[in-house]
Amino acid sequence: MGLELEWLTFPFDDPTRRVDLHELRPVLDALDGRLPCHSALSVEPGGQLEISTRPFDAVSDAIDAARTDAARLRDALAGIGVELVGRGLDCHRAPARVVDTARYRAMEAYFDHAGVDGRTMMCNSASIQINVDFDGDVRDAWRAAHVVAGSLHARGSTPAPNRLDVWSRIDATRTAAVGGTDPRTAWPAYAFDARVMFIRIGPDDCEPVLGHFRFRDWIEHGHPLGWPTEADLREHLTTLFPPVRPRGFLEIRTLDACADDEWPALAEHAIGLLLDGPGRDEILERACR
Repeated sequence: MGLELEWLTFPFDDPTRRVDLHELRPVLDALDGRLPCHSALSVEPGGQLEISTRPFDAVSDAIDAARTDAARLRDALAGIGVELVGRGLDCHRAPARVVDTARYRAMEAYFDHAGVDGRTMMCNSASIQINVDFDGDVRDAWRAAHVVAGSLHARGSTPAPNRLDVWSRIDATRTAAVGGTDPRTAWPAYAFDARVMFIRIGPDDCEPVLGHFRFRDWIEHGHPLGWPTEADLREHLTTLFPPVRPRGFLEIRTLDACADDEWPALAEHAIGLLLDGPGRDEILERACR
């Protein structure tokens, strides 16, 4: 099991201003690969910061590692006048991208074609993701993950508008629940029916695909830019954001970022229900009533 914690970033001197990537660079360079518990550190399109723990065998160890590395990150950011805020949605600053990569440029163009919600999601939202191996029966684990994902959103989200309200208004072919009783068949069908967001045409360039063009269409009919490769499929999977995403393990994506004194209990509760045991049996039994 592992945890991914994401935060909005705000400068101490002016919380109405967005932190620039150049301000964050000294901390990113100093801590990359050097956090005490070896979590990975990444920066999201709008300047949000995220730590992703290593996998652990016990939830207490995952929580301790996330806490330790988060504290180190906070201390480093305080030295450059930047604060981490555990909140699902920034409702005050206009969404603006500070990370300039080919992938994010193409994502922004794709989402902007349908309105402002995609850019808001990219730049003004933050989450906590809970990752757990499939434990016991694959279908039971899959069903339990969807029950837990719904309960986490109900327990952890802030009053509307919240992060998942924004997600619900974005391209449903990549944000709706996967469904099905078995991820081994449901996930490929979902992935092939999801729209293609962009086609990579070089290491530093991606072409957004703005029409209703599914990955299935690309496989069957091709595209003027070429036919899909295995690398294209792998990248396509990273652009799909359902509430529960299978990645060889179960990734639960419905929990808004929250305060340091809140997320550990939510994570412990969720993981306890996701593992094969009496807690999972009980929620599955209730779900069938």
